Amino acid sequence: MVRDAWGKIVATFRSLPRSTGPLLIIFLGVCIGNALYLTGFSLINPISWTAGVSQILCHVSCGRSMIDPNVGYISQPLGHLAAENLLHGHLPFWNYFEGLGQPLAGEMQSAALFPLTVLFALPSGLLWFHMSLEFIAGVSTFFLARRLSLPVFIATAAGLLFALNGTFAWLGNAVLNPVAFLPMLLLGIEMIYSAASASSSRRGWYLAAFALAFSLYAGFPEVAYVDGLFCLGWAIVRFFTLEKTIRWVAARRVALAGIVGLFLALPILVPFDDFIKVAYVGPHTNGGESLIHLPIHAMSMFVDPYIYGGIFSNVNTYNIWGGIGGYFSVSVLALAILGLWGKTHRPLRIFLGCWALFGTLAIFNLLYVHQVLNVIPEVKNLALSRYLMPSCELSVITLAALGIWDFATQRRARRLFNVTNVVTLALLLIAALAASSLNRGIVNGHKARILIMALHAAPFVALGLLIILGAFANKKLSALLVTLVVVGESLFIFVVPSAEAAKSIDLDTGVISYLQQHQGQDRVLDFGVLNANWASQYGINSLSAIDLPFPKSYSNFIQRELFPGLTPANQFVIHGGITGITEQETELAQHLHAYEDASVKYLLINDKVPLLTSLVKLGVRPVYEDTLGIATIYELPHPRSFFSTPSHSCTIASSSDNAAQVTCPTATTLVRTELEMKGWHAYVNGTEVTIHTRNGVYQEISVPAGTSNVTYVFTPPHEKYAIILAILALLFLVGAWIYERRPKYEPRHKRRKSVLDNT
Repeated sequence: MVRDAWGKIVATFRSLPRSTGPLLIIFLGVCIGNALYLTGFSLINPISWTAGVSQILCHVSCGRSMIDPNVGYISQPLGHLAAENLLHGHLPFWNYFEGLGQPLAGEMQSAALFPLTVLFALPSGLLWFHMSLEFIAGVSTFFLARRLSLPVFIATAAGLLFALNGTFAWLGNAVLNPVAFLPMLLLGIEMIYSAASASSSRRGWYLAAFALAFSLYAGFPEVAYVDGLFCLGWAIVRFFTLEKTIRWVAARRVALAGIVGLFLALPILVPFDDFIKVAYVGPHTNGGESLIHLPIHAMSMFVDPYIYGGIFSNVNTYNIWGGIGGYFSVSVLALAILGLWGKTHRPLRIFLGCWALFGTLAIFNLLYVHQVLNVIPEVKNLALSRYLMPSCELSVITLAALGIWDFATQRRARRLFNVTNVVTLALLLIAALAASSLNRGIVNGHKARILIMALHAAPFVALGLLIILGAFANKKLSALLVTLVVVGESLFIFVVPSAEAAKSIDLDTGVISYLQQHQGQDRVLDFGVLNANWASQYGINSLSAIDLPFPKSYSNFIQRELFPGLTPANQFVIHGGITGITEQETELAQHLHAYEDASVKYLLINDKVPLLTSLVKLGVRPVYEDTLGIATIYELPHPRSFFSTPSHSCTIASSSDNAAQVTCPTATTLVRTELEMKGWHAYVNGTEVTIHTRNGVYQEISVPAGTSNVTYVFTPPHEKYAIILAILALLFLVGAWIYERRPKYEPRHKRRKSVLDNT
């Protein structure tokens, strides 16, 4: 009986597709890379270090598990808000909880229309979101490597390496979202080229179209643009390796995939474009990013990612982390150098090597490569030092996979193997020497010192193992062991940031619950406690905001009415700790009427900072103090209601930000303290009325005498056309897929002739 059961299991496993095993291995690798989060040993919640509303306990030290705080300011709270909207049947076009309200889908970084965003509705949604992207990246890279004729075990390793790449390990925010679809788009291009010789098959362009669309829906168009340039270069190089007779067919299908992909993405591109026209975008215009690059001492991290310790752990290297976008592990780099010299796919290897080399030079602006690349449209407006890294990582990983293949199959590569290892070891030693001066004088605790020593030793151990394996290059399992070393080092490096995350978070739910229960349609002004935009996560209307793009009219209003001289213009938040809180209190006292006119009723202030006497004299009073001693909530004396009229004889009833019942004895105007922007429509008793702008930001409409039912709707100005075109593109894609797979019938006279020939 046991033998029969085992036989059935084996038979079932054999009936599965051959790719099942590798995909399970990639999934397991992603799980191991996130094991500390999955087991609860560490908590991924970025509120622990992007807000002041919690008390935390740490493992070794209270470090940063991710580089970019926008994972807490934008990705998590706005992603959660978008997910809640989608699950309740609402398209997430507008965020009512940030500032005076502003676009949500058009903001782009929220990835509001991206299918995976619904995962943010789950507990630990950020973890499932990231793991899904990592798995997609790994699977796509596996199939891409198989398209390049790499053996299964090498393709599996390539998938693992890109699933555990440096961008996924370090950044955390929306920058990493489109990265998952970079290898998928390349896979689609390879499938198009493979199918071009078969006139009856158009496989590949469907996948390429979806990959392009998803990379745009993912929420960071700058990365999608740079990745698109990389894919264009790949497509051109591979195009000239095709037979001349099929090049036109291949080019036509690649173009078709690009056009359909862009049309599919119009529902997110159009709101973004509409918002950009009326938004402040900081340095991302007029060449503001054209000369920004990493300092030269950051180059040591490209061969030893933790040569300066954990993320932001070394005070001498703070200036590195804000601009870096990932890393290369030293063993992958060694194999990539080896992969440069192989003969198969020679043009592709040269392209990948040049992209990685010139990309690295541009990141540091060596030989003025950054300025040269600025001639490419829009590149001068991109943070190239960060956004180039994913494609450089994929280039190096692909070269490394080709290098392992060469090592397994070619004597010449085995002879070169130790040479490349020695060269890489020399680079590692130079990096260590160059970094020593910046590491000098840094004091760490005992446990932290042990961890840092292990991190410093890891690349030397990996290279040492490769050198040892080089002595046994002719052995049967040597290539597999080399692969295990490379994957093992990448896995170890990937896990490190999660060990820096908090092991427990005591969230101050008291202040959150109080505001949820008492706030209604009024707003709160946050003083660095809940912090923007965490209010969006909990459904709390906050005047504070931090975003890019940022509504220009609101930015101007802040400068004019709320906080003159505040910089940067897209961050209405506390800067500078206690000093910043005191400055905000001073501005509040000087412009109290403007804050009250913005429907601000509550202040959320850190308990370490006393309320200014001038605010007490103006009638500001405490209404809630939490039990953790973190924050106190204060109430302003005369906040304007969210809906208001000049006449005191009017009555207004409202239970929604988008609707009100107004009863007035005479005709009057109704002011709504929501940001006015193209796309808003107001209806009085079912008839659309004109919305006027009040004080540069608020919405004002006319209402007649008597009782009026007023409703408001926001839809991005050109969204309905975008949705129609996207649906047509999707129907075209589905129709093409069905048409290609229809039964092929020959004309009757040809079938009769075929039968006669066979007889």
